[in-house]
Amino acid sequence: MSISEEPENILAMTFTNKAADELKYRVIRSLEKSTTPAPKAAHEKLTWELANQALKHSKQRGWDIFSNPSRIKIGTIDSLSSLIVSRYPTIENLMPPRIMAKPYEYEYLYQKAAEKTLLLIEEGDFQKVISDVLFHLDNNVEKFYRLVTRMLAKREQWLPRLYLKGALDIDILDKAAQQIITEHLQSLNKTATNYFDQKFFSLISKNTRHEVRQIKKLPSAEIGDLEEWKILSDLCLTKSGQWRKKIDKNLGFPAELKEQKKELLMILAELRTDDCMRNQLMELNLLPDVYLEKASNKALRDISEVLKLSVAQLKLLFNELSVQDFSEVGLQAIGALDSREKVSDIALFLDYQINHLLIDEFQDTSYAQLILIEKLLENWQHGSGKTIFLVGDPMQSIYRFRESQVGIFLEVKKNGISNVKINSLLLNKNFRSNKSVVDSNNKFFSRIFPLEDSLIHGAIHYSKSSTASSKVIGDAINFFPYAYKQNHQEAQQVVSIIQQNLALNANQEIAVLVKSRSHLKEIIEYLQLHNIDYEAIKTLPLRSHLFTRDLISLTRAILSLADKLAWLSILRAPWCGLSLKDLVIFSSSDEMTIFHQLEDKALLMKLDKDSKARAAHLHQALSEVIANNGRFSFVERFSFALNQLYPHQELDTQQRDIKSNYLSLLNDCEIKQKLNIETIESMLKDLYAPSQPSNVKLMTIHQAKGLEFDVVILPGLGRAQRNEQAPLIHMKEFSNNGLLLAPIKSAYEIKDSQTYQYLKHIEKQQNHYELMRLLYVAMTRAKQKLHLLGCLTEKGVAPKNTFFELLSPFFQKSIKQLDGSLEKINQQGRSPLLRRYKELTPLQQRSQISINETQGLSMDINPIYQSALGSLVHYYFEKGSFSPTKEHAELRLLERGVPSRLVHSYANEACQLLQNTKKDKLFDWLFKDRESTQVEAEYSNKSSTVIIDRMFIDDDILWIIDFKTARPMEDEAIGDFIERQKSLHRKQLMKYKDILQGVFNLPTKVALYCPAVSKLVNFD
Repeated sequence: MSISEEPENILAMTFTNKAADELKYRVIRSLEKSTTPAPKAAHEKLTWELANQALKHSKQRGWDIFSNPSRIKIGTIDSLSSLIVSRYPTIENLMPPRIMAKPYEYEYLYQKAAEKTLLLIEEGDFQKVISDVLFHLDNNVEKFYRLVTRMLAKREQWLPRLYLKGALDIDILDKAAQQIITEHLQSLNKTATNYFDQKFFSLISKNTRHEVRQIKKLPSAEIGDLEEWKILSDLCLTKSGQWRKKIDKNLGFPAELKEQKKELLMILAELRTDDCMRNQLMELNLLPDVYLEKASNKALRDISEVLKLSVAQLKLLFNELSVQDFSEVGLQAIGALDSREKVSDIALFLDYQINHLLIDEFQDTSYAQLILIEKLLENWQHGSGKTIFLVGDPMQSIYRFRESQVGIFLEVKKNGISNVKINSLLLNKNFRSNKSVVDSNNKFFSRIFPLEDSLIHGAIHYSKSSTASSKVIGDAINFFPYAYKQNHQEAQQVVSIIQQNLALNANQEIAVLVKSRSHLKEIIEYLQLHNIDYEAIKTLPLRSHLFTRDLISLTRAILSLADKLAWLSILRAPWCGLSLKDLVIFSSSDEMTIFHQLEDKALLMKLDKDSKARAAHLHQALSEVIANNGRFSFVERFSFALNQLYPHQELDTQQRDIKSNYLSLLNDCEIKQKLNIETIESMLKDLYAPSQPSNVKLMTIHQAKGLEFDVVILPGLGRAQRNEQAPLIHMKEFSNNGLLLAPIKSAYEIKDSQTYQYLKHIEKQQNHYELMRLLYVAMTRAKQKLHLLGCLTEKGVAPKNTFFELLSPFFQKSIKQLDGSLEKINQQGRSPLLRRYKELTPLQQRSQISINETQGLSMDINPIYQSALGSLVHYYFEKGSFSPTKEHAELRLLERGVPSRLVHSYANEACQLLQNTKKDKLFDWLFKDRESTQVEAEYSNKSSTVIIDRMFIDDDILWIIDFKTARPMEDEAIGDFIERQKSLHRKQLMKYKDILQGVFNLPTKVALYCPAVSKLVNFD
């Protein structure tokens, strides 16, 4: 700002509105502080001096920046995309103005586009390609919908690349794969030269295996030598990828070659410390196919064509509904820049000329965002006086779930961006933490992080920090290991740490940081138990709050007098508070709705005086609301009912905030004519219960990025991350090697193609390296103290792919000393405290309603269409949709080939099965939204592939659930039915267990769930 002609010549961008607002606040605050005396700290003084120069320049130019802060251009990349689209629209977006769709609407839009795409199968032009893709997926319609929906959600990542000229050219794809293989062999050849010398080849020349002894010298980096490299890898490494410690006749070294074995083992012992070469040899079997198979190429082209159709259907849907998502805006911005011939300068698109571009958090850039940035810089020339300033810390790149790629940072640092070369500057001074914390983190991460950067694998080497502080604290880092399943002891220790630190200094900020919000459950319970105030920052889902559940029940009850479960719930809610005995009375009749039973004198006579008064109060409160259906909006009637039910009580601050949010949500639903429970539940997914400010903060590590706290507590070290399911097309863009693509395997293939496996391996490696960076972000938030807590596996070791595994080498002594038989803490009374209004105190503790309302299922199901019924119920289970309309169920059955004369009765059957499930006492446990939950998950071993209906980890046990819609035969007792089902499906479930145990290395339980009898059938 001290050298710019106008403030608008400077554009600063980041990735979120919150970050943009914070950046703008800091700039303005720094300018304001420049009018005060200079600070003493060197880094603060430098900022003060620069701000002084900028303010002086502002006065000279007459900017009057304090009165016109909007002239400071700081925003997000998404906002820039919107600006470009609005200033230079393409023909495509010369349409009526679109509004931005709400996040909860995204899945509906993508799903609808996928459905419309499949319907094109009836049209001649598209019938074959869609049929072929559907056949590729074993004619599994739900899998088709699911995979297309996921691809649409991430289309900004693949759409600009998949349809580039030559992207699907088999020769170009083969060349890209061959280049990757060649580069790997070049690197391996260079490393192996130090070990595989003439002596080594002289030793193996005596080998009894022909393929081994015919290798006379170090293989080259030519693709033709790949098989020789694989032979050497098999000779030196075990199947698990470790250096061999034993060589025998099976490897071609019988007893008479004793001396050769001894010398070869000496070479391997020398190699034992070389993890780089070990990984290079191990990855030989993971490299892509040299040539893309014809079947894969056809599948790739078919899937690409179907994805193109799905994008077209999504665009039509956007136009029809006048909405769009952020991906669409970004793609339109790229299209707008592409469509302009010979753009001489960005000023053609914007009202002001950008001379200085700053991008913050550049390590979190995605390929779609990079394309946009490159377009902006396309005509920048060296020596023009224009500057670009990219700020970022690659060690803090933790947003792969948003498609950020840290490899972009490495590539730009090395080769520049567009026509602009980059001068790199490393800042390593830590002004946040004391010396003890900085030194400890340097010690940990210099060993945890890889030694070298890798653009392909997303690996970042560690750069040590120096500290501005000289303060040393003896117990700055504390480690608390716990035995298997001691999550509650871990949570109690977290609360103890908080209590101790608050006792020392009640004003210090304490943060509990977790990978996933679900990891806070036990900790929140203990905080509530000890009456410790906390600020849960977007961690407690709004729909899980008891008050929200009551509001949902009230909504359902007003929407439908026939919703018996909802009416029972509001009878039990705090505004009425009837006993379980009273609820049994109301639930026993199916002749009248519960609302009408509330005025039935004969029934009311069965209640005691207190219950009768409560029932009368509820009926009086809701009578006018029900009577005025159609005269007032639903939100007005709901709000009136809520106020009637609380005539004398005041809601607490949190409840008032929840009420306000919920009424706003209902109003949004009503305006869009989507007032139904499914939409409301969907909208609630992205909302979190408001929380009051507190010095004790609970948040995810991602939310804590950029923040600092006096004390950081990092629990759940042993909790693993959720695995992503396989996409329709796996793709990776490599800077020098172009684009590598592979389609998902056909349902009739035993295993994925070598290229698909290679891309999955790269994905796994990138996730592993990001796990390291996520731990780094968490541990570097601490200013004074850091506390680390986690549970071991049942075998007493650190769980795989967790923070615990990364840190375990530094705390082996503590782990070995851990007494796995620690006395178990009495866990009674751990349930969240249920707040009730004072006059209802005696009725405070709410229990599960144990009323068996499972209806008899007597209709005959034609065996030909039994699978269609099962498929439909599976579909609703997967979607978490347990109250579909009959019309929706009938449409889905028609899609599955059920004759129209049967769809009505089959739809009734499906809806009844869903209702049985919803009323089951295990419903909340079974369908809880856990981080580990996977539905329709596909796993393979060497011989077969299985698809798991539902799986999740609960209390460190992997549960595999298989849904069966079978019903008892006529006169068959439920016990006999269960035994029959166990006998029928035992082999299948044991196979699932065998495959999944090999993947997760956790205690595993398998079970059938039979909604016809509302039973979970265990096999253990």
